[in-house]
Amino acid sequence: MRRQSSQYIELSWVKITLSLLLLCILALIGFSIYLYSSIESNRTRDFKFTEARLEEQLSLDQIITLSRYHGTIYYHVAVVKTIEQEQLIVFINQDDPEADLVVFDQEELVTEDEIMTLWRSQTSYQELYHTQYGLRNQTPLLEIVYLDQDKRLSYDYYRLDDGSFDSGISFAHDTY
Repeated sequence: MRRQSSQYIELSWVKITLSLLLLCILALIGFSIYLYSSIESNRTRDFKFTEARLEEQLSLDQIITLSRYHGTIYYHVAVVKTIEQEQLIVFINQDDPEADLVVFDQEELVTEDEIMTLWRSQTSYQELYHTQYGLRNQTPLLEIVYLDQDKRLSYDYYRLDDGSFDSGISFAHDTY
């Protein structure tokens, strides 16, 4: 005599496989969210120390932006406004916490808009990714990262003290 059971109680391989697949997808999504938040917190973890150091050493009204620049030395770059309403670009050495802050008054530098106008008139590009303040040998720079007409990732550096082109580099795009 054959035993009869309800079809709702019996396990089918299709249901088990789909359930396991769904579980794997949910686990992958959860891990991706965890990984992203972990990387983001590590990227901005030291910003609090930098903010405290800036407030301790400068009379600040506001920190406008805070970013990272990796040249020969790793810097946090802050654009700040002082209580006297001066706008400054401050480079905070992250490799040597005892190093002095490198401070430039934006009034004495060529503006980013002026450099970008010059750059756009001299360069043909497909996509502009971002601009970033940088420092090389105590010279403030504007780093421009873009995709050029030949689909190469390119970096151009302009001096903020006089607006002249300093250097540039492009990385070839290989197709396989």
